[in-house]
Amino acid sequence: MADRRVLDSHAILVALEREPGWERVRAVLRDGEPWMTLVNVGEVVYIVERNSGRVPADAVFADLLAEERPDDSPAIRFVPIDRGLVRSAASLKAGGGLSYADAFAAAGARQLGCPVLTGDPEFRSAQRAGVDVEWLPHDRS
Repeated sequence: MADRRVLDSHAILVALEREPGWERVRAVLRDGEPWMTLVNVGEVVYIVERNSGRVPADAVFADLLAEERPDDSPAIRFVPIDRGLVRSAASLKAGGGLSYADAFAAAGARQLGCPVLTGDPEFRSAQRAGVDVEWLPHDRS
């Protein structure tokens, strides 16, 4: 298996801002098997739009969904949002400590049997629930 990881919004934002850990995210995006959920894509896009405006958000949205990426890296694969994933995310959310969007990333990682790549300290609760987490530095400013 390639370097399969589910990327949460934190990981993508770290890469976009070239914050500590961005090289690891870039390595997964360029040479690994990156996965996301569309819920987490939406989270990235609303944060970019809120901070930088509609045009940059549209560019990020297009890049994340691109089947052929400009740097020849593999397309991001998407965890299907089906009843099972929704139920798993809801259960993780009910356990406390995770935002609903983060619960989808954690549920996706659990479903795929791979780590979620994040630096978001909220994922400690997912880790306690048995989700494998690969940690990026989490001192985002």
